[in-house]
Amino acid sequence: MNRKDSADPESVPSPAPITIALDAGGTALKGALIVNGLPIPGSFITRPSESHGAAADTIASFAQACHDLINYHASAFRPLDYHDSIRIGFAFPGPFDYAKGIALLQGLGKYDALFKLSVRDLLRFEFQRLKSSFPGVTMNRLTAADIRFGNDAFMFGLGASTRFPSGRLLCLTLGTGLGSAFVENGQIVAGRHAIPSSGMLFAEPYRDHIVDSYFGKRGILNIASERGLLADGIDVADLAEAAKSGNAQAQDVFREYGSKLGEMLLPYLSEFKPSRLVLGGQISGSLPLWEKDIQLALGRHAVPVHALADGTAAVFNGIEKLFEDTDHHESAPHFNL
Repeated sequence: MNRKDSADPESVPSPAPITIALDAGGTALKGALIVNGLPIPGSFITRPSESHGAAADTIASFAQACHDLINYHASAFRPLDYHDSIRIGFAFPGPFDYAKGIALLQGLGKYDALFKLSVRDLLRFEFQRLKSSFPGVTMNRLTAADIRFGNDAFMFGLGASTRFPSGRLLCLTLGTGLGSAFVENGQIVAGRHAIPSSGMLFAEPYRDHIVDSYFGKRGILNIASERGLLADGIDVADLAEAAKSGNAQAQDVFREYGSKLGEMLLPYLSEFKPSRLVLGGQISGSLPLWEKDIQLALGRHAVPVHALADGTAAVFNGIEKLFEDTDHHESAPHFNL
């Protein structure tokens, strides 16, 4: 081999792309670095989200998280150089135009200030603005990053599917509201098996309103309020702690929640026939308080229920899947229709 040819920079393989994975929740912004499909140990960050602030503050918080994660890469491994390819993937709550990167949330108590704004464009402008404060390669690489978006529940579902690759899964994120993903063979399923064309359940009718009003933080607090259990400052975590400590009234709140959740899910389980129900989100931690009740409500359609203790890691794994086809620049995952 010609020694000069072997030293040719063009013959040196490019380093693996560095993915910045961000889970933009209404309460917390979480992030990690992923290289070669694996989260980098020690790179995980979590901080209060700026979901209630002005658009400029929210975008600045996203940019700061990206910068902090790249700084971690520099301290743990090496600084960026011009050969590095950066990808930024967001798990974002809906409604949202994921392909165009435009937020459409309004009246949901999070990210209202971004309504009809391109998060992708605003983030690039912010990186451009920061170049004067942080001269060098980092901001140039961040400005040139491939930025993609996916629904937070879909990202959770796709990430969960890597743990159960041959399974047919119904995945739920139980937080402020209810996120959902129907997954088969690692793909989101929508528009068949009685599943809405969006692939999501949050806006489907249930009882006197829609699914999102009943399942999540609001739903549990409403049940507690109807039972006269709410006082100033009481949250779901307080109710769960009381239930675990033997408070019968608090236990009844979660039993009713589980029963209603099973009732709502029954028609979807009977058609889709998942092999398991996979849960993420803060409320999934209370599963032992209502697992028996959801199974009773599901009856003969009951399936094993798994609450993932590391649901955020599943979301990050799902975000990495946004970049599996690097020639496909729409930021929504493929649907299995």
